[in-house]
Formats: sequence, C-alpha cells, structure tokens
Amino acid sequence: MSSGGIVLAPVALPVVAAGAVVVVGAVAVGAGAVLLARAANAAVEGSVRALGEHGARLEAEVAGLEAAAADARRWEVAAADVVAVNARIRLLRDRAATAGATVAVPAPLTLTAGRDPAELARWVRQAQVDLARAQEALDARVPAPALAIGKSTVDTKMADALAGHREALRRRYATAVAAAPEPVSPGEVERVLALLDPDATTDERAAALTAAALVAAHPEEKHVYLAALRRRITAEINPRAARRRLAASWVQVLEDGPLTEALAGAQPPPDLADTADRLRAVVAGTHDLTARLRTEAARLLEWAEETAQRFFVCELVKHHLTDLGYRVEDTFDAGGSAGLRLARADWSGEHTADVWVDAHATVHGRVVREVAAAGDDARITDLERCDTFADDLAAVAALMPEAQAVVDRTAAPEVRAAADDRSGTATTDRRRERR
Repeated sequence: MSSGGIVLAPVALPVVAAGAVVVVGAVAVGAGAVLLARAANAAVEGSVRALGEHGARLEAEVAGLEAAAADARRWEVAAADVVAVNARIRLLRDRAATAGATVAVPAPLTLTAGRDPAELARWVRQAQVDLARAQEALDARVPAPALAIGKSTVDTKMADALAGHREALRRRYATAVAAAPEPVSPGEVERVLALLDPDATTDERAAALTAAALVAAHPEEKHVYLAALRRRITAEINPRAARRRLAASWVQVLEDGPLTEALAGAQPPPDLADTADRLRAVVAGTHDLTARLRTEAARLLEWAEETAQRFFVCELVKHHLTDLGYRVEDTFDAGGSAGLRLARADWSGEHTADVWVDAHATVHGRVVREVAAAGDDARITDLERCDTFADDLAAVAALMPEAQAVVDRTAAPEVRAAADDRSGTATTDRRRERR
C-alpha cells in the first residue's frame, strides 16, 4: 500500500468527541475543542435561559438512542450550557472592571476529563446563583444614576421612586438565589423593570431606572411613560444585551479553554483577521453586533470548528497509532493540515508513514521508503510494511463510530524525495513534535 485513509462520517464526529473527552492529554483537549466550537456555532441571540435544568427531559430525549449517541447528546447539551454561562460571566467580569468594582465573579468553566455532564450541570446551576449574587453586589457598589430630566421636576417623590425601583432590581437577584421564587413587586413599574435583561450594562440600568422614575414624575401621563419604559427595555436594551451575550459566547470560546489550544499557531482567513477584535468591542459595549459582523463571526467560528476537528482527529489517530507501536518522528504542514511522520522500531529506519488530516477531517496516510532499495527482498519488505500500516489504519478506524478505512494495497511506496515532491511537502515548514 502506498496510500490510504480513514473516512469519518461528519455526523459521527460529536459521538467520537464525546467518547474522547475522558481521555487525558491532547486528545481530550481536541475533543473539548470540538464540542465547544459546535456549541458556539449553534449559539443564537436570545434572552437568558434556564441552564443546567435538563434532567428528566434530556433523559427522555436520549432514551431511544444508542449509548454512544446518548452520551454525545449529554455532552452537547453540557457544552452549550458552558458556552452560555461563560458568556454571562464574561459580560459581568467586564462590567465590574468598567465600574472599577471588585466583586466575586465565578471563574469560567473548561470542559475537561475531570467533569462529566452531570457535574457540569451542577456547576452551571451554582454559577447562575453566584452570578446573581455578584450582580447584586455590583449594583450595590454602583452609585445611583443622575436623572436625565430637568431639575424642575426632580422632587422627593421621584427620588423615592428611583430608590424603590433600584430595590426592585436588587430583589430580582435575590429571587435567583432563593430556593423559591418571590414576586419582584406588586407595582406596574416594577413588573416592567423585571423584564430588564440581567446582563444589561450599568449605563443601560441607569437608563431604565431613569425612565422608571419618569413614570412617578408624571402621574397624569403614567401610561404613556410606562409604555415608553417597556419599549426602552424590550426593544432597545434587551436586544442589545442579547447581542452582546452572543458576541461574548464567541469571544470566550475563542480566548479561553481547549479551543484556544486547538487553534494555537493557526491563522484564520485574512478577511477574518480582525473579526475577534471587533467582537471584543461588542462585548465591551463600544460597538454593536451588526449583520455584517454576525456573518463574519459565523464564518470565523466555522473555521475554528473545522480547525478543531482536524486537530482532534489528528491527535486521536496519533494516540491510537502510538498504542499500536508507532512513534512520531516529525510533524509537517501538509497544505494547512496537521501532518505526522511516524516510524516503527521494527522498520529499522527504512520506512516511515506520513499521516495528515484534511479540511473535511478525513485522515490520509501513506508509507514512504526513506532509503532507496531494489530487488526482490526490498519489494517483499515494502509489501509487508504496507500491509502492516493498512491493517493498523483499519484497526484505528474500527475504534471510531461510523468510520471506514480506505486503502490501496497494490502500489509500492515511493522514495521520500519523490514522494515529497509529488505532494508538495518537501518545502513545508517542518517542526518537532510539541511535547
């Protein structure tokens, strides 16, 4: 065999990744990167949702699935929750930094081999409680907003109303911490304020509270100002907060955790080089998530997921081939794909195997003769080692759900120089394997 490969069905990749999260080292990093990238790609703009509360509903969903598929679904849900709550943590952390306040913001969670989906769900639930407490503490440290209305209308009644509305927002955080929910307020204004997105910025909260105080300042036109308050919250502030949260989910995944490791050294397409920076500006509140930026971000996350898949599959194949007696001699860049140059002790340096992963996460492999030789003995040795590698590729494919090994056992291996010239790897930047 001079060439061969492993074709992995795209729908099977989450199943393979879920099964590999518990493996230590680079394989687990790659598996976590794939799951997080998929979750970030699936993230949509929306309000804060209940996280970590899937329980019986999720178990009913996976009841009819095979064990591997059910486990993959649990990991996908866990990854989506981690992405969502980490986005909220990022927003609160930035908000506290902008306000110059020190509050106990929970640390982001990383998918690792040390946590299963059930433990992740418990962490997510606790993180939401910690977020509510941190938001309450931050609001207590932020001074009351200056009312953006004429001084002639500022009176004790308005000041009292503003204080009451701030207390209503504070009680909403207490509700998130308490075991049983309690009503935010019996008043109409408080019910509208309860709609305010919990990830609204300090300035947005001030704007909402100012609008709420105007209701008390104009009792004759109460319904007009109440409608304006509702519109301000539901049509302006909340959609903007949802867009920031979506941007934060993307930025956090790209900046921290296993996806960052999987992308190390990789460069996005040139037209997406500054997309991450512009997403950070959205998270900071200095820019909005425009339709154009959303499209670019989707492309960036697609590139990140593709790169993570290639990294993961390459590390997984390396892991299995190492168990079969191969060792990594060198690595190379095969047209943007990660490549491994493998050797075996019983090949005595005469042959090596090149393995690389393409953009579709398909594994390619070939046996290459390092030292030119002729004669019957050399041809027999070539065939034996090609058969060995073909059998080993098939064995690795058998360990992956819905994977198939495709090999060519008829052609003799090429000599290294000719093989490199043909594939274009002779001039690539080779680097030693990272330990």
